[in-house]
Parts: sequence; C-alpha cells; structure tokens
Amino acid sequence: MTRYMTAGAAALATTLTLGTAAMADTTPDLRGTWVGTYTTVQPTHMQRGTEPRFNKAEWMLDVQVQEDNVFWGPSLWRRDGDTDWNENEATGTISLDGSGKIGIVETSPLVIGANALIDARYEDGKIFADFRSLRNGTTYSTVLERQVN
Repeated sequence: MTRYMTAGAAALATTLTLGTAAMADTTPDLRGTWVGTYTTVQPTHMQRGTEPRFNKAEWMLDVQVQEDNVFWGPSLWRRDGDTDWNENEATGTISLDGSGKIGIVETSPLVIGANALIDARYEDGKIFADFRSLRNGTTYSTVLERQVN
C-alpha cells in the first residue's frame, strides 16, 4: 500500500512540476513600462455639450510587480499636449490557456471601485488593449509597446 501511495505522490509531484513549467513557458513577463497613443471618444454630457468629444491621448502601463500570471502597476494617461499624468492603478491577469489574453481592471485612488475594464492580448511583443470606462463612457483601443531604457 505504501509503495502505491509513494508512486501516486511522485506522479502528482511530476504533474504539478510539468504544469508549472508549462505555465512559465506560455506566460509572458510583462514587467516594465508600456506606452501607446490613441483617439478616445466620450459620450455627450449635459455640462460639456451635446456633441461627443474626441481626444488624442497617451497611456502608460507600468507593470512593476508580476507573480506567475497576475500583475500590478500604475496606469497613467494624459491628453495630447498635457505634461502632467493622471494616475490610477491596474491589476491584471494573463490567461493560463496560452492564448495571450489579458484582463485588466483599472481603479482610481480617489474613488472606491473599478474605473475601467480593459480586454487585452499579448502578441508579437506588444499588448493590444481595448479600454472601457465604467464611469464616463470613454472607450478606446491602443497598442502598447514596451519601452527600453
């Protein structure tokens, strides 16, 4: 009986080791600074007029910590011509299925709750991201490229 339990434990350990190695092979290391530009549209608003607003802007995702397939870092944006960044926090997860799919939630330090949901994918060394604000209806798509220092 002990021999079967030992063999079973060894098989389980091997399976777990191979599973961890497979995850490491398919999970990209996103740590670093990623930047992209985009055109955003905001819906009409009583205080801003009846026309939707289109703006050009820049997004910086600074992935500072990654553990396995989850990560955290500042999410910053600024409109074209601005020098100051607006800062939020981003938490994200990379799908374990090897597809490169990424889910990101952006939160504001000023308001409790999610500010935005971002569907993304990692492909060819870039992050392709679709942003949807949960607060003001802003949407955009961008391609983030890793900045090399």
